Amino acid sequence: MFSYIDQDSWLHRRNPTMKFVLMLAVTVVICLSYYPILPISTVVLVVALTCIGGRISPKVFLGQLKAFIFIAAVFMVSMTVLRGLSYSPDTLYAWGPFTWSRMDLINILTLGFRIMAFVAMSVAFVATTRPRDIVLSLIGQCKLDPVRGFAIMAAYRFLPELQDHVQTIRLAQRIRGIESNDGLLNRLASPFRLILPLFCLAARRGDSIACAMESRGLGGTERTYCHEARIDSGDWVFAAGVVVVYAALIIALVYMGAFHFSVNVQTFGR
Repeated sequence: MFSYIDQDSWLHRRNPTMKFVLMLAVTVVICLSYYPILPISTVVLVVALTCIGGRISPKVFLGQLKAFIFIAAVFMVSMTVLRGLSYSPDTLYAWGPFTWSRMDLINILTLGFRIMAFVAMSVAFVATTRPRDIVLSLIGQCKLDPVRGFAIMAAYRFLPELQDHVQTIRLAQRIRGIESNDGLLNRLASPFRLILPLFCLAARRGDSIACAMESRGLGGTERTYCHEARIDSGDWVFAAGVVVVYAALIIALVYMGAFHFSVNVQTFGR
């Protein structure tokens, strides 16, 4: 789902801080638009950039997105049902007891594809950014304290391992005669039986990492680094390219009447 994909690509070599700042800027712009065209365009651009610039197979990248695509689809279906139950005077479409206005349909699509755009950018960032580079960039460009930086890296590396730990705990419980999928009550109680073992594993892992960091004198003196994250000309070209492409996209949408800062959608499509 959220996992780093090791490749030697142009996108992998970009500075994490630069990628994160651009991702935040695009997120703000998406939140300002109440039409679905901009989020849809963002998803297409992110997938194309990740697959071409990051040399990641579309099948692999879309495979990491499939769970979130399902969540967004469920969200849009739920919103469609809830909006349909509330009567709207300017009804555009009616089906039985459900009625939808033009604004209802546009808001449903906009919110659903906003979720997809945010998730696509987040998955692309994680898939093309080494955890080590994130910490070095936070320390180098954001002037984060090294102790906090390496603590973040330890937590960041531990998260992808949670699924393996969950599977190990379930197998251990099954060997001891505890079935997690046998009956409704067991299914409901299964997550609670995982909390304590996961908490113990996290505490044990945190204690070993803290001992390792302390034994290496982390935070005691000024440190040097074998690798450093720098912002080079390629990063500025990447930032300029994103700004130019997005500015051209927004100008085109404004010209077509598909980008507004208000929720008034009466003029859309005229």
